[in-house]
Amino acid sequence: MALRNSHSNILLSSLTGMAMLMVCGLSCSESRNTDTVDFNAEVRPIINSKCISCHGGVKQSGGFSLLFEEDALTATKSGTPAIIPGKAHISKMIQRIEATDPDERMPPEGAPLSKEEITTLKKWINQGAQWEDHWAFIPPERPELPAVDQEDWVNNPIDQFVLGKLESKGLTPTDEAPPAELIRRLSLDVIGLPPTQKMVERFRQNPSDKVYETIVDELLASSQYGEHWAAMWMDLARYADTKGYQKDRHRPMWKFRDWTIKAFNADMPFDQFTIEQIAGDLLPAPSKDQLIATGFHRNTMTNDESGTDDEEFRVAAVLDRVNTTWEVWQGITFACVQCHSHPYDPIRHDEYYEFYAFFNNTRDADTWTDSPTMPVYTEIEAAERKKIMHWLDSVKSQNTANYQLASLVQEKETALANIKPDPLPVMAELPAEEKRKTYVFERGNWMTHGKQVSPDVPGSMPQLPKDAPNNRLGLAKWLVSDENPLTARVTVNRIWGKLFGKGIVETQEDFGSQGIPPTHPELLDWLAIHFREDQSWHIKKLLKTIVMSATYRQSSAVTPELLEKDPANYWLARGPRVRLSAEQVHDQALAVSGLLSEKMLGPSVMPPQPDGIWQVINNPEKWVQSTGNDRHRRGLYTYWRRTSPYPSMMAFDSPSREVCVNRRISTNTPLQALVTLNDPVYIEAAQALAKKMSLSEESVKDQIAYGYELALFEAPTEATLGTLISLYEEAKTHFGNGEFSLVNLDQEIKDPDMNAKTVVANAIMNLDVFVTKN
Repeated sequence: MALRNSHSNILLSSLTGMAMLMVCGLSCSESRNTDTVDFNAEVRPIINSKCISCHGGVKQSGGFSLLFEEDALTATKSGTPAIIPGKAHISKMIQRIEATDPDERMPPEGAPLSKEEITTLKKWINQGAQWEDHWAFIPPERPELPAVDQEDWVNNPIDQFVLGKLESKGLTPTDEAPPAELIRRLSLDVIGLPPTQKMVERFRQNPSDKVYETIVDELLASSQYGEHWAAMWMDLARYADTKGYQKDRHRPMWKFRDWTIKAFNADMPFDQFTIEQIAGDLLPAPSKDQLIATGFHRNTMTNDESGTDDEEFRVAAVLDRVNTTWEVWQGITFACVQCHSHPYDPIRHDEYYEFYAFFNNTRDADTWTDSPTMPVYTEIEAAERKKIMHWLDSVKSQNTANYQLASLVQEKETALANIKPDPLPVMAELPAEEKRKTYVFERGNWMTHGKQVSPDVPGSMPQLPKDAPNNRLGLAKWLVSDENPLTARVTVNRIWGKLFGKGIVETQEDFGSQGIPPTHPELLDWLAIHFREDQSWHIKKLLKTIVMSATYRQSSAVTPELLEKDPANYWLARGPRVRLSAEQVHDQALAVSGLLSEKMLGPSVMPPQPDGIWQVINNPEKWVQSTGNDRHRRGLYTYWRRTSPYPSMMAFDSPSREVCVNRRISTNTPLQALVTLNDPVYIEAAQALAKKMSLSEESVKDQIAYGYELALFEAPTEATLGTLISLYEEAKTHFGNGEFSLVNLDQEIKDPDMNAKTVVANAIMNLDVFVTKN
């Protein structure tokens, strides 16, 4: 059904258990009075694992729910409360938990509660059954820096929090990464591309803090920075060049992608970045760019199939906007509340539709025209329009009765009319007299209306700012208000996850009670406060703080001790080692081979892909392979069709973008090697690298070593070099005998030497160290 297109709640159950053991508490302090039961650290985990599935937001067996304090302490169907504060011995909850009769014992299935768990619940009830908000719903406060022994290792407060945790675990940090490894890591993280050889050599010659900081600043100032971080945002914005569903027709959204790139490069503060995307059209006298920004929520799918109900799919789009807003800015699973109260977190069913009401009065209505839209021109089109209009203005005062001049004017006016802009879908609010009423959908069915509701935020969260309008603009300001406990945390956690491979809260999409708790809660809160208050929401400043830390600069080398004590690197005793994203794998191959186009912005392109990919789609649109500079552009610019995404990027875990994806779950499959060994883009990159190798040195051995250094910024070991030389010699023999030929190239090359070097270059770009950030 169209309206049940909810976000997947990605929970790694095995890691959840591990994390619950690792994290001794969910509050910002690990020390507490052992005589007082901590609800969040001790009681909530028991309730969530043993009780909430039957006594939560979906089911309230016996009329008893533990999701909200007021519900838990009110009378159940038996007529009396199940929890009586201060009196555990007469509380029905305890009596049922301790019952020996299998028909009476709770939980009815599975293992009973342990003696320790029962004792904890009794103590909690006897101490007054005090409820606490889940840690994520408590506004962050700036924590004190922990005392550490190894003070000389600390570069900034990040290191102090990390080192404090390491010392408590009996671990020590790893030495700084070798210069080439560190600069490659830094460049891949900041701009998404490998560094230049000159940049690596500069730091290798002088690996000082001053030189390192200079390189950090250079990378942050690069226009390639915006392209890299916009690629991350495209997953969140569910950006695509098509509408989705069965028809999946073309829809020109590229101007929104370009706006995002420019916003990151300009270091637009994240609060303004948020407001313009959620409600740019509601700002006073909104600029063209602010209207383009609202394309964020016009990325929702629309259905052009004949016979569909426009209202049904308009509602589906609004539901998606609600769910996406919560996942992107609040990191809380919200889609389930569309049908019932949240199973685990304090959000009621009615509150979903109060939030829905903020988005229910936009003018778009799932029509094939995608109205409302605004015209957008490419740079070439805009320049041509300006040129023609300037000429027309210049001849206005002249005598147009002149036949030749009149004919020329008509010719120019026709040319102007023939410049057809792409219609970019944008947000626009309905006028007051056309406002829709919003109702609760009973069990999530859009055709079954319950009570009428007005725009509001959940009661478990801070309310809207007093001076904020009760519309999308007010909602956007609420998201980035100082009182909102989640937005800053969720944002810094997302940035941290991009750099380290996993967030401080590993479940970036779920900060709720079923998500994995933070490994470093004090660090998370410090980063959130520092980002919001000290850095005024500037992401470049946040990134610089993180990459300047000693924590980030550690070597990723692992020791037997670390493998035993912290195999997943939760405590950060070593640097990150992460497989590159699909876009980075693609872009790096083009960059080291010299093929990567530096062209920025503009309509999406169609790079080489295997034939026949679109032939199975019931759609007349064709994949027309791009030429010139557009053939080898960054992966960010690749045309994205939801029903048939670019296959080589899908193999490396790119999402289809039908819905918001908060984090990509990295996989490791043989298909990925088949892509990098055979895909036309990677074969062309290997051939280009082989040509660079051939032009470098006289001996084949030196040429292969040079190619390796171009790709990985270090010389190959003798063993590695020997293996690559053997591969070259074997391949050259086969090519010379006519046994081998290169495929997936526009023009076949008959030179056995060049073809053999292409095979070697392809092998280098398939090494694990090449597709991994160390």
